[in-house]
Amino acid sequence: LAAAWALSACQSPPPASAPTPPTPVVYSGPTLAVAQSPRGVQIFLPGTALFETGQASLNPAESGPYLSRVAELLLHKTDHPVVLEGHTDNTGSDATNQALSEARAQAVRRELIGLGVPAQRLRTEAYSYKRPVASNATEEGRRLNRRVEVLVLDEQLDTLTRGEAPNAFESAWDRL
Repeated sequence: LAAAWALSACQSPPPASAPTPPTPVVYSGPTLAVAQSPRGVQIFLPGTALFETGQASLNPAESGPYLSRVAELLLHKTDHPVVLEGHTDNTGSDATNQALSEARAQAVRRELIGLGVPAQRLRTEAYSYKRPVASNATEEGRRLNRRVEVLVLDEQLDTLTRGEAPNAFESAWDRL
C-alpha cells in the first residue's frame, strides 16, 4: 500500500508556482531632460544636439536620436499642440539673434514633421537671447543657451512618462 501511495504521489501534477514577475522595461535610447511648467511639459535637447554659434543647422548624428524620441512621444503619448521655442546666446546683434532663433525653431520643426508629427500641431516662437538658462559669460553657458525647447502645451509630465523606463527621462534642472 505504501508503495502504491508513493507511486501515485509521483504522478500528481507539480504544485502551482507563483506567477513570474513582469520583465522590467529595458530602455537603451537617449535620456530626455524634461520639466513640468505652468504652460505644459518642457523637453530640453542636450548640448551635443544643439547649435554652434551663428548656426541653425542640426547635426543629424547628434540630434537624430533625441528628435526621434520626441516625435515618438508626440505621436503616441499626447495629442496636445507643441511650441518649439528657439533661443540663442548673446553673440551678435539683436536682429541677427532674432532671425537665428527663429531659424533654429524651424529646423527642429522640419525634422519633427519629417518624423511624422503633423505640421498643424507644431508652432514656432523665437526669443533670441532674452531667455537664457545659463550665463552668457562663459562658453559653456553660451552653448546651453543655443537651444530649441519643445513645449507640449497643457500636458502633464506624468502623461508623457507613464509606463516608460526609469532611465528614459531626467529632470531638466539637474543638468544646469
